[in-house]
Amino acid sequence: MTTRTYPKRCSKCGQKAMQLAAVPYAATIEHDGRAYRVALPALTAPQCGNCQAISLDDEADRQISAAFRREARLLAPEEIRQGREQREMPQKQFANLLGVGEATISRWETGAQIQQRALDRFLRVCFASPAAVALLREDFQPSARGA
Repeated sequence: MTTRTYPKRCSKCGQKAMQLAAVPYAATIEHDGRAYRVALPALTAPQCGNCQAISLDDEADRQISAAFRREARLLAPEEIRQGREQREMPQKQFANLLGVGEATISRWETGAQIQQRALDRFLRVCFASPAAVALLREDFQPSARGA
């Protein structure tokens, strides 16, 4: 189990009263030109025992991102990684196939970046269809056309 670290002092009231609590959380998240309402009945986050303010640490942010992905119906980071690994491609090769940077694949797989809806759909096609992957691979094969 990973130990969560968060500020012990509240950023709102300044008291040393922060402790983990399960709190209701709701937010509207704008992504790719759309607004999504994300609600978590019990977000585990540091909360001030004095003023009740919450602080979003990395783990709370991960919970919110996961809830958002479910609401927006986007692939989760582990689904992207598993799909790539099932195709037996390293990140660099997969990035070249999709026409994105290798760092982008890494950020999607770690959850540091949420993919756009269009790219999510593209990922799903690649994961579901070996023919689509083969077609994309053909597109990047050197040919005599340009010679």
